[in-house]
Amino acid sequence: MLRKSIHTRLLFIVVGLISVGVAISIYWGMRSEEARFLDERVRASDFITKPVLAAIYGGMSEERPDMVVHLVNTLGAMQGQGSVFIVRDNGVEEAFKDLKTIRAIKDKTGVYRPEWASGRRDAAHNVAAGTGSARFKAALDGFRRDWNAGPVYYVEKDEHGPILAYLQPIKSADRCFKCHGTDGARGILVIRTRLGEMYSSLNRIRNQWIVTGVLGVAITGMLLSMLISRYITGPIKKTVGVIKNIAEGASDISERVEVINSKDEIGYLSTTFNNMLDTLEKREADNRKLFDMITASKGEWIATFDAIQDLISIHDRDYRILKVNKALAGKLNVRPKDLTGLKCHDVFYGKHSPKDACPHAQTLSTGELTHHEADDMVFEGTYMVTTFPIKNDDGQIWGAVHVARDITQDKFLRDQLFHAEKLSSMGKLVAGIAHELNNPLMGIMGFSQLLMDMPGDKPVSDAKEKIRRIYQESLRTAKIVQNLLAFARAKKTEREYHNINDILRQTVDLRDYSLRSNNIRLTLDLDTELPKTMVDLFQLQQVFINLINNAEDAIVSTKRKDGLMEIKTRAARKKIEITVRDNGIGVPKELLGKVFDPFFTTKEVGKGTGLGLSITHGIVTEHGGEIGIESMENDGTTVSVTMPVVDKAQWTEVSKTVGISTGKEINAAGKKILIVDDEASIREALSGILVKEGFKVDTAEDGDGAIKNLEKARYALVITDIKMSGLDGHELYASILQSHSYLKNKIIVVTGDVFNKDVKEFLERTNCPHILKPFEPKLLLDLIRQVL
Repeated sequence: MLRKSIHTRLLFIVVGLISVGVAISIYWGMRSEEARFLDERVRASDFITKPVLAAIYGGMSEERPDMVVHLVNTLGAMQGQGSVFIVRDNGVEEAFKDLKTIRAIKDKTGVYRPEWASGRRDAAHNVAAGTGSARFKAALDGFRRDWNAGPVYYVEKDEHGPILAYLQPIKSADRCFKCHGTDGARGILVIRTRLGEMYSSLNRIRNQWIVTGVLGVAITGMLLSMLISRYITGPIKKTVGVIKNIAEGASDISERVEVINSKDEIGYLSTTFNNMLDTLEKREADNRKLFDMITASKGEWIATFDAIQDLISIHDRDYRILKVNKALAGKLNVRPKDLTGLKCHDVFYGKHSPKDACPHAQTLSTGELTHHEADDMVFEGTYMVTTFPIKNDDGQIWGAVHVARDITQDKFLRDQLFHAEKLSSMGKLVAGIAHELNNPLMGIMGFSQLLMDMPGDKPVSDAKEKIRRIYQESLRTAKIVQNLLAFARAKKTEREYHNINDILRQTVDLRDYSLRSNNIRLTLDLDTELPKTMVDLFQLQQVFINLINNAEDAIVSTKRKDGLMEIKTRAARKKIEITVRDNGIGVPKELLGKVFDPFFTTKEVGKGTGLGLSITHGIVTEHGGEIGIESMENDGTTVSVTMPVVDKAQWTEVSKTVGISTGKEINAAGKKILIVDDEASIREALSGILVKEGFKVDTAEDGDGAIKNLEKARYALVITDIKMSGLDGHELYASILQSHSYLKNKIIVVTGDVFNKDVKEFLERTNCPHILKPFEPKLLLDLIRQVL
C-alpha cells in the first residue's frame, strides 16, 4: 500500500531524479579531475624531454654517450617517475643497455672509448618495457611515417598498476651519421610514470563526493516528504476521505472539502470538487424529479404498449424476443414474460430456423421498413407483418419492432371486391359474347339441317364441305367459351412466368366484338422483344379488361363514329411499359387526382361501380409496378402501366394440357383404349376418332361400367370424365390404382367442369394429364402420344 501511494511515488520520483543528477555530477567531476591530473603528468613528462633531448644531441656529438646514460638513469630514479629510457628505432631494444652499438661503431670507425661501455652488459636479449603493447606499436608506426611528429601519450596497465606512457620521437641529425647509420640515428624517448598515487587520490575524492551526495539526497528527500505531505498528499487525502464517506454512505452529498490554498492546483482541485458536489446536489434533486417523471412515463408507455390490439414484439439481431405486448401474449395464451428470450421463428411459425422470406432478416439487412403478408403463422388468419429497424447512437441496427395486424377480414373483403368488379366486367363481356356465340351456333345449326335434308344418294364430297364449316364454327365457339371461362375462373393469387403481350392478345379477344360493334378501331403496337416476367395472369387480365372497358365507355360517351383505341408495349431499363390511349371524352383536370379512389366514378349512376381503377391500382402496386393517367377534357385519356421485369432462375414451362404436337406417329397396333363418359355423343365421337387412328376402343357411361370392362380386358390407356352419375371419376381413379396399378400413369382426364374446387384439387393432387372440353381431336391425339 505504501509503494502505491501518491506520496511514495512522488517522493521516489523526485529523489530518484536528484540521485541521478548527483550521480551524473560525481561522474563528470571525477572525469574532470582525472583529466586534470593526467594533464599535470603530461606537462611534467614534456618538461623532462627537453633536457634529455639536449643531452642526447650534445653528448653524442661530443662522443660522450655515458653522460646521456647518466642523465637518463638519474631522471628515472627521481621520485614520482616510473622509468625513463630510450628505445632504438627498431621499436624493441632499449638504448645504452648492451654493447652492440659500441661494437658497430668500432667496426665502422675503429674508434673505441672505455667509458662508452660503462654500465653496459653483453645481453643476448634486450627488450624495452612496454614495447609489446598495441598502443606502443601504433605510435611507432606513426613515428616511422613522420619522425617530426609531436609526442604521443596514453595510459596502460602492467602488473603493478596504471602507467602513463609518454613517447617523444628522436629524429636524426647530420652529426649523428658519423657513428650511426641512417636508420640507427633515430629512437624514441619513453617516460613511464606510475599513476597509482593519482588514482588513490581520485578514489578518496570520489568517496567524499558520494558520501556528501547521499547525505544531500537523504536530507532533500526528508524535506520533500514533509512538503509533499503538507501541500499535495494531505489535501488529496482529505478530498478522497470526503469522496469515500459519500460513496460508503457515511455522509451525504452536502459534505465539503476544506480548501487550504485555492491558488495552486491542489486547491483548485478541492475547489472544483466542492463545486462538483454543489452541482451534483442540485442535479440529484433534478434527477429525483426526472426519475419520478420517467417512472410515471414508463407506466404510461407500458399501458399504451399493452393497450394496442395489434400484435407487437421487439426482437434482437439473434431473433430473440425481448418484449411483447399483452395482445400478442394473449393470442398465444401465455404471459408476456414467458416469451422473452425465445426465438421468434419457433414461437410464431413453429420452425427451428427463420423462414426464407423473413421480414426480420430483411430489415436487419436493408435497414428499412419491411411489409410481409403471412398466412402460415401458428394462429389462424392472415396477418400483415411490418418490421421497423431499431438503431443505436452510432446508427447501427441492433433489433427490430414487429407489428402484426390481422387482415383476414380485409383480405376477404378485398377478394370480394375484386370478384365483384370481375363480375361487373363479365356483364359487359357476356353481352358481346352471347352475340358472338349465336353467330357460329347459327352456322352449325344451318349446316346440320342442310346435311339432314340431303338425299341419301348424294356423294360424300357434297357433305364434306358442310361438315368442315360445322367443325370450324365449333372451334370458334370453343375458343369463345374457353376465354370466358378462363377470365371468370376464381383462382388463388399465383405468380407465374408470362409474356404480357400474350395476356393482352387474350384479353383483346374477349372485347373484340364489343369494340367493333361500337365502331371503335383497336390498334396493337406490341414490342416483339418484350421479356417475360413473373405476374398473376388473371389479375393482370383484370387490369387490362378494366382499362379497355374505361376507354370504350369514354369513346362511346362521345357518340363518335371514328373511335380509336391504341395499346402499346415497350421494354426499357428492366421495366415493361404498357399504355392504353383513347380519343374519348377525357377526365377533367380537377378530378384526375381522385380516379384511383375506391367508389369514385365519372360515369352516370348505374353505369359504374367506381372500383375498376381502384382495384387496378392495387393489383399493379402489388406487382411492384406503377400506374399513371394523363387526360384533357374532350381530348382523350392515356393510362400508363409500368411493370418490373422479374427473372425466374432456371425456369421451365411444364403444362399437362398439351397444345404442341411432337410430330411422331402413334403406334396404335394392338393397343386398346377404354373411354368413360356419361355423354353418349362424346363417347361416340372419341371412339370414332381413335378407331380411325387404329386403336381398339371400349366405352362405358360411368365408373361402374368401366370397372366391369377392366375386369374383362387389359387396356393400354383409360380416358375418363370426372363428373358422372354413379361411380364418378374420383372413385374410378382410386379403384384403378388399387386393383389395376399398371394403369397408374396411363389415365387421361377429359373435363369441362373448370369451376369445381374438387376437380381442381383432384388434378393438382394426382398430377394426371388432362384436357379441357371442348377441344380439337388433334390435341387429344398429341396427349395420347405423350402418355403412351
